[in-house]
Amino acid sequence: MLPRRLLPLVLLALTAVPQAAQADPAPFGHPCTVQNDVRFCPTTDLASRPLSFDGTPIDVDVTLPATGDGPFPTILLLHGLGGTKLGFEGTGPGDDAAYTNWFFAQHGYAVVTPTARGFGDSCGKTEAPSDSACANGWTRLGDIRYEVRDIQTLVGQLVDEGIADPARIGSTGISYGGGFSTMLGWLKNRVMLPDGSLEAWTSPKGVPISLAAAWPRWMWSNGASIFTRNGRAPWSRNPVGITVNSYANGIFAVAFGGNVAPTGGDLSTDITLWKQQIDTARIDGAALKTLDNAYRYHGVAGIAQAAGGPAPYLIQQGWTDALFPVGQALGAYDAIRKAHPQAPVALQLGDLGHGPGANHPGDTAAFDTQGLAFFDAWLKGAGTKPAPGSVTAFTMSCPGSAQNGGGPYSAASYGKLARRSMTISTRKALTINQDGASQKLAAQIPGLSGSGALCDARKPDPTSHAKITAVSKGVTLLGQPVITGIVKTKGRYGQIDARVWDLDPTANTQRLITRGVYRLAANQKGRFAFTLDGNGWLFKRGHRIVVELLGRDSPTYGASPEPFTATLSALKVRMPLR
Repeated sequence: MLPRRLLPLVLLALTAVPQAAQADPAPFGHPCTVQNDVRFCPTTDLASRPLSFDGTPIDVDVTLPATGDGPFPTILLLHGLGGTKLGFEGTGPGDDAAYTNWFFAQHGYAVVTPTARGFGDSCGKTEAPSDSACANGWTRLGDIRYEVRDIQTLVGQLVDEGIADPARIGSTGISYGGGFSTMLGWLKNRVMLPDGSLEAWTSPKGVPISLAAAWPRWMWSNGASIFTRNGRAPWSRNPVGITVNSYANGIFAVAFGGNVAPTGGDLSTDITLWKQQIDTARIDGAALKTLDNAYRYHGVAGIAQAAGGPAPYLIQQGWTDALFPVGQALGAYDAIRKAHPQAPVALQLGDLGHGPGANHPGDTAAFDTQGLAFFDAWLKGAGTKPAPGSVTAFTMSCPGSAQNGGGPYSAASYGKLARRSMTISTRKALTINQDGASQKLAAQIPGLSGSGALCDARKPDPTSHAKITAVSKGVTLLGQPVITGIVKTKGRYGQIDARVWDLDPTANTQRLITRGVYRLAANQKGRFAFTLDGNGWLFKRGHRIVVELLGRDSPTYGASPEPFTATLSALKVRMPLR
C-alpha cells in the first residue's frame, strides 16, 4: 500500500491526465500550434489525411479557438471550384478578411476547411496517379452523394473526437462551396447514398447530427440550370434550356484541371461526356440523362425537404452574377417559404458574385457582419436572428471599383422588395431569327466578364431593330423584369434573347443592366412569359430604358443550331421598381 502522505499526489496525478488530454485537442489526430491567437491543426502530409465514407482521402485543416476543449460550435468553410482548403485560410489583409478560418476561430468557432475530392491533395490531378487510395477520388463537380457526403463524414469524425458539437454546426462557402452549403442545409440531418436514397446523418459512433445554419454565398439550387436555362421558373425543366455557353466552357476548363475520370464509365464521373453533349446545342436523348443527373444530384431542386423544413438559411446572391443569377436563390427561397411560410430563410442581394459582379468592398463588409451575426444567433444563441423571409439588397453602381453599391434596401420578403412597377410596351410586331444582330457587340459583353464590366459604356447597335423603349423619370429597378406577349414560331430550337440597356442620349452610349434567354418550343404559338435575370439599378431621369430582343446572344448563350423565325406581338415588359 502507498503511504498516506503520497495518496494526494497520486490522486492529483490521476486527475491531471484527462485534463491535460482535453487541453490539447487533436482534430483527426493532428497536433495544433498557436498562431494569430488561434490554434491551427493542419493535415501536413498525405499519410495523415482522414478517409471519407468510401476510403477516399480528404485533405482538411481545422482551426480552433485559442482556448477550450470542445465540443465547439463549428463552421464548415468551403472553397470555390478548382480551389483547395487554402482558399479561405489567412489572416488578411484582404478584400474579405472577415471571411477566413482565423476570423471565425477568433470568434469562438472551430473551423473546418477541407479540399473537395478531385482537387489539390484530395486526390487531385497531380497527386492521384501515384496514390492507390485515390481509386474513387475523381471530381464529380459537386455531387451531393459524394463531395457533400465527404464533408458530412469528416464532421462525424470530429463529433466523435469531441471537437464539433453535433447540434451547433454551420456551413458557408462561395460558389462551389456555396452550392455545397446549400445542399448541406437542405439535407439538414440526412445523408444521400450513392443510390439516391436518404438516411439519418450520424457519426461513426451513431451520434445524430443536424446542420444548424447555412450561409451559402453565390450559390446554385438547380444543377441543370448551371448549364442550361429556359427563361421560365427557376426550377423549370420543360422545355430543355439553352446552353449558358460562356460560363459552361469556363466551368469545364477549371474542372479539367482536376482529377477527371476516363470517359465511358459512370455517368456521375464522366465530365468529358458532359462537355461533349452540351457542346452539341441539340440537347436530347442521352444528353437529357446528363441534365437529369445534374438536377437530381447536383442541387436541391430534385430533393424533398427535410421534416420541418431545411436548416435556417441566409442566402447571398448577386444581381450581376452571370453564372448563378438571383433566380438560383429564389428557387430555394420560394420552395422553402411555400412549404413553411415562417421558415427561417433570409436573402442578401447585391452587385456581387461571379463576373461581371463588382463585389463592392463596403457591401461585402456589411454582408459579412450579417453573416457572423447569423451564425452567432443560430450556433451560440447570441443576438437576433434574421426575420423569416427578410431581404437586404444593394444595387449596382458604377464604376465597378466603387466602395459601395446603392442602398441598402430592406423588405419583409422578396415580393415586397419592389414597391411598384412600370410597364413598357409596343404595338408593333417584332420579328427575330437565329442571326441576332451585331456579333461584335455580343462578343464585348459575354456572361463570363470581368468584375464590374457592366459599367463599361457601349455604342448602340444600329443593326438591332427589335426594341421596346421608354424615357426614364428617374426610377430604380429592383428585381426581375418579366416580358410577356404572343409568339408565333417557325422552326425548332428557337430562342428569345433579351438585353436591357440604360441609354444615355447625350453621349449616345449605353450600359447593359440585365439580360436573359427564353427557349421556344418547336413551332411554339400563343402567349409566353419570360423572366430576366434582374438587377438593382437607377435609370437617371431623361435616360432611355431600352429592351432589346434578339434570336441570338452568343457567346453568352448557345446559338440555335437550325434556322428559325419568331414573330412577337402584344409585347409588354414589367419592370419592378423601388
